Amino acid sequence: MRTLTIPLITMSLLAATAGAAGAKDAPREYAGSEACRDCHAELFVHFERNVHAAPAVRTRAGVAGCESCHGPAAAHAADPSVVTGLITFAAGREGEGVRACLSCHREDRKVSAFLRATHGREGLACTSCHGSPHAPAPVRLVRSRSFQREGAPVVGRHLKEERDELCLSCHPQLRGKQAMPFRHPVAEGAISCTSCHNPHLGGATYASTRNQCLSCHEDKRGPWAFEHAPVAEDCTSCHEPHGSVAPGLLRTAEPFLCLSCHVLPDDRHGQEIGGTRFSRAIYQRCTTCHGAVHGSHGDRHLKK
Repeated sequence: MRTLTIPLITMSLLAATAGAAGAKDAPREYAGSEACRDCHAELFVHFERNVHAAPAVRTRAGVAGCESCHGPAAAHAADPSVVTGLITFAAGREGEGVRACLSCHREDRKVSAFLRATHGREGLACTSCHGSPHAPAPVRLVRSRSFQREGAPVVGRHLKEERDELCLSCHPQLRGKQAMPFRHPVAEGAISCTSCHNPHLGGATYASTRNQCLSCHEDKRGPWAFEHAPVAEDCTSCHEPHGSVAPGLLRTAEPFLCLSCHVLPDDRHGQEIGGTRFSRAIYQRCTTCHGAVHGSHGDRHLKK
Protein backbone atom coordinates (compact mmCIF):
# COMPACT_ATOMS: atom_id res chain seq x y z
CA MET A 1 0.00 0.00 0.00
CA ARG A 2 1.46 3.30 -1.06
CA THR A 3 1.05 6.24 1.30
CA LEU A 4 1.54 9.90 0.54
CA THR A 5 1.49 12.40 3.41
CA ILE A 6 0.35 15.90 2.45
CA PRO A 7 2.87 18.46 3.70
CA LEU A 8 1.72 20.47 6.66
CA ILE A 9 2.65 23.81 5.12
CA THR A 10 0.59 23.14 1.99
CA MET A 11 -2.52 22.25 3.96
CA SER A 12 -2.05 25.25 6.22
CA LEU A 13 -2.00 27.55 3.22
CA LEU A 14 -5.08 25.83 1.80
CA ALA A 15 -6.92 26.19 5.10
CA ALA A 16 -6.02 29.86 5.34
CA THR A 17 -7.22 30.41 1.78
CA ALA A 18 -10.45 28.54 2.54
CA GLY A 19 -11.05 30.60 5.66
CA ALA A 20 -10.46 33.88 3.90
CA ALA A 21 -12.56 32.91 0.91
CA GLY A 22 -15.32 31.54 3.13
CA ALA A 23 -15.46 34.76 5.15
CA LYS A 24 -15.41 36.97 2.07
CA ASP A 25 -18.04 35.13 0.05
CA ALA A 26 -20.27 33.83 2.84
CA PRO A 27 -23.88 34.98 3.26
CA ARG A 28 -24.75 36.96 6.37
CA GLU A 29 -25.64 33.94 8.49
CA TYR A 30 -22.11 32.62 7.98
CA ALA A 31 -19.23 33.94 10.04
CA GLY A 32 -16.25 32.41 8.18
CA SER A 33 -13.59 30.09 9.56
CA GLU A 34 -11.42 32.89 10.94
CA ALA A 35 -14.20 33.77 13.36
CA CYS A 36 -14.17 30.15 14.57
CA ARG A 37 -10.39 30.26 15.05
CA ASP A 38 -10.72 33.01 17.68
CA CYS A 39 -12.27 30.54 20.16
CA HIS A 40 -11.26 27.16 18.75
CA ALA A 41 -7.59 27.74 17.96
CA GLU A 42 -6.59 24.31 19.34
CA LEU A 43 -8.80 22.56 16.78
CA PHE A 44 -7.21 24.41 13.87
CA VAL A 45 -3.78 22.96 14.67
CA HIS A 46 -4.87 19.60 13.27
CA PHE A 47 -7.70 20.71 11.04
CA GLU A 48 -5.31 22.69 8.84
CA ARG A 49 -3.60 19.40 7.93
CA ASN A 50 -6.90 17.73 7.07
CA VAL A 51 -8.34 17.29 3.59
CA HIS A 52 -11.60 18.87 4.81
CA ALA A 53 -9.71 22.16 5.13
CA ALA A 54 -9.10 22.35 1.38
CA PRO A 55 -10.90 25.15 -0.48
CA ALA A 56 -12.47 22.59 -2.80
CA VAL A 57 -14.59 21.28 0.09
CA ARG A 58 -17.66 23.46 -0.25
CA THR A 59 -21.39 23.25 0.26
CA ARG A 60 -23.84 23.72 -2.58
CA ALA A 61 -24.00 27.38 -1.53
CA GLY A 62 -20.24 27.63 -1.99
CA VAL A 63 -19.36 27.81 1.72
CA ALA A 64 -15.97 26.35 2.68
CA GLY A 65 -14.15 25.76 5.95
CA CYS A 66 -15.75 25.02 9.32
CA GLU A 67 -19.26 25.97 8.28
CA SER A 68 -19.28 23.61 5.34
CA CYS A 69 -19.78 20.87 7.96
CA HIS A 70 -21.11 22.67 11.03
CA GLY A 71 -23.57 24.97 9.32
CA PRO A 72 -24.02 28.75 9.58
CA ALA A 73 -22.37 30.10 12.74
CA ALA A 74 -22.79 33.89 12.66
CA ALA A 75 -25.17 33.84 15.61
CA HIS A 76 -22.84 31.54 17.56
CA ALA A 77 -19.85 33.76 16.79
CA ALA A 78 -21.72 36.77 18.11
CA ASP A 79 -22.90 34.91 21.22
CA PRO A 80 -21.16 31.57 21.99
CA SER A 81 -24.12 30.44 24.11
CA VAL A 82 -26.27 30.29 20.98
CA VAL A 83 -25.93 26.87 19.33
CA THR A 84 -29.26 26.80 17.52
CA GLY A 85 -28.76 25.68 13.95
CA LEU A 86 -25.24 24.38 14.51
CA ILE A 87 -24.38 20.80 13.58
CA THR A 88 -22.28 19.68 16.53
CA PHE A 89 -21.90 15.91 15.80
CA ALA A 90 -22.71 15.38 19.48
CA ALA A 91 -24.11 12.14 20.94
CA GLY A 92 -27.84 11.95 20.44
CA ARG A 93 -27.65 13.89 17.18
CA GLU A 94 -26.05 11.19 15.05
CA GLY A 95 -28.53 11.43 12.21
CA GLU A 96 -27.91 15.15 11.85
CA GLY A 97 -24.15 14.56 11.67
CA VAL A 98 -24.52 11.77 9.12
CA ARG A 99 -26.65 13.98 6.89
CA ALA A 100 -23.97 16.67 7.08
CA CYS A 101 -21.34 14.18 5.89
CA LEU A 102 -23.61 12.83 3.17
CA SER A 103 -24.19 16.33 1.83
CA CYS A 104 -20.76 15.92 0.24
CA HIS A 105 -20.36 12.14 0.14
CA ARG A 106 -23.77 11.46 -1.40
CA GLU A 107 -22.17 11.02 -4.82
CA ASP A 108 -20.61 7.72 -3.76
CA ARG A 109 -23.34 5.11 -4.21
CA LYS A 110 -21.56 2.77 -1.75
CA VAL A 111 -21.97 5.39 0.99
CA SER A 112 -25.12 7.32 0.10
CA ALA A 113 -27.57 4.70 1.45
CA PHE A 114 -26.02 4.69 4.93
CA LEU A 115 -29.06 6.08 6.80
CA ARG A 116 -31.27 3.34 5.34
CA ALA A 117 -28.71 0.60 6.02
CA THR A 118 -28.25 -1.49 9.15
CA HIS A 119 -25.54 0.62 10.77
CA GLY A 120 -27.46 3.83 10.11
CA ARG A 121 -30.77 2.44 11.38
CA GLU A 122 -29.01 1.24 14.54
CA GLY A 123 -27.99 4.81 15.31
CA LEU A 124 -24.32 4.67 14.37
CA ALA A 125 -22.75 7.88 13.14
CA CYS A 126 -19.90 8.44 10.72
CA THR A 127 -17.79 9.34 13.74
CA SER A 128 -18.47 5.92 15.28
CA CYS A 129 -15.80 4.57 12.93
CA HIS A 130 -14.14 7.64 11.45
CA GLY A 131 -12.09 10.01 13.57
CA SER A 132 -12.83 13.70 13.77
CA PRO A 133 -11.34 15.99 11.09
CA HIS A 134 -9.80 17.79 14.08
CA ALA A 135 -7.92 14.63 15.14
CA PRO A 136 -4.10 14.69 15.19
CA ALA A 137 -3.54 11.87 12.68
CA PRO A 138 -1.99 13.21 9.46
CA VAL A 139 -4.03 13.08 6.28
CA ARG A 140 -2.83 10.46 3.82
CA LEU A 141 -3.73 9.57 0.30
CA VAL A 142 -4.29 5.84 0.61
CA ARG A 143 -4.44 3.46 -2.34
CA SER A 144 -6.41 0.47 -1.12
CA ARG A 145 -5.76 -3.13 -2.12
CA SER A 146 -9.48 -3.44 -2.80
CA PHE A 147 -9.59 -0.21 -4.82
CA GLN A 148 -12.18 -1.50 -7.27
CA ARG A 149 -14.66 -1.78 -4.40
CA GLU A 150 -13.89 1.33 -2.39
CA GLY A 151 -12.64 3.73 -5.02
CA ALA A 152 -8.96 4.68 -5.12
CA PRO A 153 -7.08 6.73 -4.37
CA VAL A 154 -9.07 7.20 -1.17
CA VAL A 155 -8.56 10.55 0.50
CA GLY A 156 -8.29 10.57 4.30
CA ARG A 157 -10.41 7.71 5.61
CA HIS A 158 -9.58 8.81 9.18
CA LEU A 159 -10.48 5.42 10.66
CA LYS A 160 -10.15 5.29 14.43
CA GLU A 161 -8.38 1.92 14.32
CA GLU A 162 -7.01 -0.49 11.76
CA ARG A 163 -10.09 -1.43 9.77
CA ASP A 164 -10.38 -5.11 10.79
CA GLU A 165 -9.83 -4.32 14.47
CA LEU A 166 -12.43 -1.58 14.13
CA CYS A 167 -15.00 -4.07 12.82
CA LEU A 168 -14.17 -6.60 15.54
CA SER A 169 -14.63 -4.00 18.26
CA CYS A 170 -18.38 -4.22 17.56
CA HIS A 171 -18.48 -7.78 16.20
CA PRO A 172 -16.32 -9.66 18.75
CA GLN A 173 -18.11 -12.96 18.10
CA LEU A 174 -16.21 -13.17 14.81
CA ARG A 175 -12.79 -12.88 16.41
CA GLY A 176 -12.90 -16.51 17.50
CA LYS A 177 -13.96 -17.68 14.06
CA GLN A 178 -11.02 -15.85 12.52
CA ALA A 179 -8.75 -17.91 14.75
CA MET A 180 -10.17 -21.22 13.52
CA PRO A 181 -7.84 -23.70 11.77
CA PHE A 182 -9.51 -23.00 8.42
CA ARG A 183 -10.22 -19.35 7.68
CA HIS A 184 -9.71 -16.58 5.20
CA PRO A 185 -6.30 -14.82 5.52
CA VAL A 186 -7.60 -11.72 7.27
CA ALA A 187 -5.02 -11.80 10.08
CA GLU A 188 -2.24 -12.02 7.49
CA GLY A 189 -3.51 -8.88 5.76
CA ALA A 190 -4.19 -10.59 2.42
CA ILE A 191 -7.84 -9.52 2.62
CA SER A 192 -9.90 -7.50 5.06
CA CYS A 193 -13.48 -7.33 6.27
CA THR A 194 -14.18 -4.68 3.64
CA SER A 195 -12.98 -6.98 0.87
CA CYS A 196 -16.40 -8.63 1.17
CA HIS A 197 -18.52 -6.31 3.31
CA ASN A 198 -19.58 -2.74 2.70
CA PRO A 199 -19.79 -1.11 6.16
CA HIS A 200 -21.97 1.66 4.74
CA LEU A 201 -24.59 -0.96 3.95
CA GLY A 202 -24.37 -2.25 7.50
CA GLY A 203 -22.40 -5.44 6.93
CA ALA A 204 -23.97 -6.44 3.64
CA THR A 205 -21.73 -7.88 0.97
CA TYR A 206 -21.08 -5.85 -2.16
CA ALA A 207 -23.05 -8.30 -4.30
CA SER A 208 -25.26 -11.29 -3.51
CA THR A 209 -23.40 -13.71 -1.26
CA ARG A 210 -22.80 -16.14 -4.12
CA ASN A 211 -21.53 -13.49 -6.52
CA GLN A 212 -19.33 -12.03 -3.81
CA CYS A 213 -17.65 -15.38 -3.27
CA LEU A 214 -17.31 -15.96 -7.00
CA SER A 215 -15.53 -12.63 -7.44
CA CYS A 216 -12.49 -14.45 -6.00
CA HIS A 217 -13.39 -18.09 -6.61
CA GLU A 218 -14.06 -17.79 -10.34
CA ASP A 219 -13.33 -21.47 -11.02
CA LYS A 220 -16.52 -22.39 -9.15
CA ARG A 221 -18.82 -20.15 -11.22
CA GLY A 222 -19.91 -22.50 -14.02
CA PRO A 223 -22.35 -22.77 -15.73
CA TRP A 224 -22.26 -26.53 -15.34
CA ALA A 225 -24.01 -29.26 -17.31
CA PHE A 226 -24.75 -30.90 -13.94
CA GLU A 227 -25.23 -28.40 -11.14
CA HIS A 228 -25.14 -28.89 -7.40
CA ALA A 229 -28.26 -27.01 -6.27
CA PRO A 230 -26.83 -25.38 -3.10
CA VAL A 231 -23.93 -23.95 -5.12
CA ALA A 232 -26.35 -22.23 -7.47
CA GLU A 233 -28.24 -20.73 -4.51
CA ASP A 234 -25.90 -19.68 -1.71
CA CYS A 235 -22.30 -20.67 -0.89
CA THR A 236 -23.04 -20.32 2.82
CA SER A 237 -25.38 -23.32 2.66
CA CYS A 238 -22.23 -25.41 3.01
CA HIS A 239 -19.46 -22.95 3.91
CA GLU A 240 -18.83 -20.79 6.98
CA PRO A 241 -16.94 -17.82 5.48
CA HIS A 242 -15.50 -16.42 8.73
CA GLY A 243 -13.77 -19.60 9.86
CA SER A 244 -14.37 -23.26 10.62
CA VAL A 245 -12.85 -26.32 12.28
CA ALA A 246 -13.64 -28.29 9.11
CA PRO A 247 -11.44 -28.21 6.00
CA GLY A 248 -12.57 -25.99 3.17
CA LEU A 249 -14.49 -23.73 5.57
CA LEU A 250 -17.28 -26.30 5.63
CA ARG A 251 -19.98 -25.79 8.25
CA THR A 252 -19.67 -29.43 9.33
CA ALA A 253 -17.11 -32.03 8.41
CA GLU A 254 -17.81 -34.61 5.74
CA PRO A 255 -19.78 -36.81 5.38
CA PHE A 256 -22.19 -35.29 7.92
CA LEU A 257 -22.59 -32.04 6.01
CA CYS A 258 -23.62 -33.97 2.89
CA LEU A 259 -25.91 -36.25 4.89
CA SER A 260 -27.83 -33.24 6.20
CA CYS A 261 -29.38 -33.09 2.70
CA HIS A 262 -28.71 -36.49 1.09
CA VAL A 263 -30.06 -39.91 2.06
CA LEU A 264 -27.73 -42.75 1.13
CA PRO A 265 -29.32 -45.31 -1.23
CA ASP A 266 -28.50 -48.91 -0.28
CA ASP A 267 -27.91 -50.02 -3.84
CA ARG A 268 -24.74 -47.97 -4.03
CA HIS A 269 -23.58 -47.29 -0.50
CA GLY A 270 -25.17 -50.11 1.52
CA GLN A 271 -23.30 -52.90 3.25
CA GLU A 272 -24.41 -55.75 5.51
CA ILE A 273 -22.41 -57.15 8.39
CA GLY A 274 -23.85 -59.77 10.74
CA GLY A 275 -27.35 -59.23 9.43
CA THR A 276 -27.21 -55.47 10.07
CA ARG A 277 -27.36 -53.17 7.07
CA PHE A 278 -25.52 -49.88 7.23
CA SER A 279 -23.77 -47.43 4.91
CA ARG A 280 -20.02 -47.65 4.67
CA ALA A 281 -20.05 -44.09 3.28
CA ILE A 282 -20.33 -42.64 6.78
CA TYR A 283 -16.73 -43.73 7.41
CA GLN A 284 -15.22 -41.70 4.58
CA ARG A 285 -15.47 -38.36 2.82
CA CYS A 286 -18.11 -38.06 0.11
CA THR A 287 -15.68 -36.07 -2.03
CA THR A 288 -13.42 -39.11 -2.27
CA CYS A 289 -15.76 -40.14 -5.10
CA HIS A 290 -17.92 -37.05 -5.66
CA GLY A 291 -15.08 -34.58 -6.06
CA ALA A 292 -16.83 -32.17 -8.41
CA VAL A 293 -19.13 -30.86 -5.68
CA HIS A 294 -19.45 -27.41 -7.23
CA GLY A 295 -20.63 -28.78 -10.58
CA SER A 296 -19.63 -31.08 -13.40
CA HIS A 297 -19.69 -31.15 -17.18
CA GLY A 298 -19.40 -34.92 -17.42
CA ASP A 299 -21.12 -36.76 -14.53
CA ARG A 300 -24.56 -36.21 -13.05
CA HIS A 301 -23.36 -37.69 -9.75
CA LEU A 302 -20.67 -35.01 -9.60
CA LYS A 303 -17.86 -37.55 -9.64
CA LYS A 304 -14.35 -36.38 -10.37
